[in-house]
Amino acid sequence: PVGADWQVEKRSVALILDGGFAACTGALVNNTANDGTPYFLTANHCYGNTTTSWVFVFNHESSTCTGTDGPINQTVSGCTLRAKNAGSDFCLVELSSIPPASYNVQYAGWDASDANTVSAAIGIHHPSGDLKKISFENDAPTQGTWSGAQTWDVNQWDDGITEPGSSGSPLFDQNHRIIGQLYGGGSA
Repeated sequence: PVGADWQVEKRSVALILDGGFAACTGALVNNTANDGTPYFLTANHCYGNTTTSWVFVFNHESSTCTGTDGPINQTVSGCTLRAKNAGSDFCLVELSSIPPASYNVQYAGWDASDANTVSAAIGIHHPSGDLKKISFENDAPTQGTWSGAQTWDVNQWDDGITEPGSSGSPLFDQNHRIIGQLYGGGSA
């Protein structure tokens, strides 16, 4: 129920498998041409030296918070690196194919305009490769650094947690637009 207002945005989020192992999370992002190019945003630290073994698992979720099983058959294999930067810990890839219409994916919107307008942070992610989860920070995140990268700092999640595997997941603002991706930090 806490994620009821995030049903559209959650469809952009996917689990990244690297060599068959749950590695990170990320999201399909729209571009200014609005042309359906399957760009996928995650964290730079999720990128090793290659993306050749990456598989993207969409809709790996349960209708309840206590569910333990979710579909794992909605996948796209492979991608091409388009850009990455350790200074803000982002990695943008283009999926090797557009996810089929039957996956009912969504391309998330984003906003890089003004940190002063952000009053809350919401993360949708796959902690430890688990089913999709949602976390809320009801206060404004601040801009800071984490391990030398420019990041958003979430003081403490008010509802939900993050774990390894949540890395690279989209950080949404109160207007349901991506403002960055999860790098690291404490989870409480």
